[in-house]
Amino acid sequence: MSLVDRAISEIESGRAGNNVGIPIAFDKLREHIPDIQKKHYTLIGAETKVGKTSFADDIYLYGVWDYLNNNSTNIIVDIDYYSFEISAEAKIIKGISRQLWKEYGIIADAKTILSKGKNYCSDELYDLVRKSLKYYEGIDSILTIHSVDNPTGISKYLWDKALKHGKVHKKNIQQDPDGSPIWRFDYYEPYNKDRYWIVIIDHAGLTLEEQGKSIKQTMDLLSGKLVAARNNFGLTVVVIQQLSFEVANDERFKSNRLTPTLRDFSDSRYLSRDADVIMALFSPAAYQLSKFHGYDITKLGDSYRNCEILRNRDGEPNINFGFNFIGPCGTFRELPRPDQMTDTAYKHASEYINWKS
Repeated sequence: MSLVDRAISEIESGRAGNNVGIPIAFDKLREHIPDIQKKHYTLIGAETKVGKTSFADDIYLYGVWDYLNNNSTNIIVDIDYYSFEISAEAKIIKGISRQLWKEYGIIADAKTILSKGKNYCSDELYDLVRKSLKYYEGIDSILTIHSVDNPTGISKYLWDKALKHGKVHKKNIQQDPDGSPIWRFDYYEPYNKDRYWIVIIDHAGLTLEEQGKSIKQTMDLLSGKLVAARNNFGLTVVVIQQLSFEVANDERFKSNRLTPTLRDFSDSRYLSRDADVIMALFSPAAYQLSKFHGYDITKLGDSYRNCEILRNRDGEPNINFGFNFIGPCGTFRELPRPDQMTDTAYKHASEYINWKS
């Protein structure tokens, strides 16, 4: 199949409704990002303890599971999650905590569910935990959680897996007709075009270093390998990056901007260069701000997070969204616009009250 034929095939597939994607869990965000798409690379960054992993999970892990559970669809999902900080069991327990809040409005963190220290999982809570566990039965069929690995190991795994789920077509690039053929990758043909393959890296800075390379060089190499897999196999790539920046530095002070910028992703120039969408989370309460983008931070405290789209190749960048971060349960919900925030909305947000349960 020629390159033009493949391009026409993608266009016609979109006209047939096959490029709609998997809906993002947040309606306002969906207005600017065209849902979860194949062959797409998202970079999510924030300082430590801001909730970047929870935010990514709400969209690309638990949010996808919610969609599959609540909708009749032909879509098949395959998630490879490189969780370098949290174990596979911890991911499920975190999901239980999230489900307890969403379904029953109960705040129960992992320490309570696991009865750690002075915390205890009561009989009543345990019954609800068991019900929430049932919600995640079968998640193993779509989710594989990996421990730490280096870029070469990750790339080899992705290539091997791709060959199990599709056919690689090669072309002869040898220009000399008398020479031996030199075969190179041409294009990939998946056996099931309804399959969405999502690869999540949490977080890039904890990737196992390649021999002879610094962590920065390793992160650059990782991004290059992920871009190749995205382009070749149509992967949905999600990379989480921990940011570390000085609020009091001269440039930030002169610009009067405390929130992350593209420059704060400089630990790896390739990560920020390669991503189709870059989002950054920010906690105004961490810097004792009383107001932020119209929200009263004195009322919201650490329950408020700002999400800014710093880059968007398919849409408009520099868009900000207000989110309520339910920290103990590791989940997010969108806030009303600042001019629509009432005393009740502030109370629900700051006290983590689930008004839908």
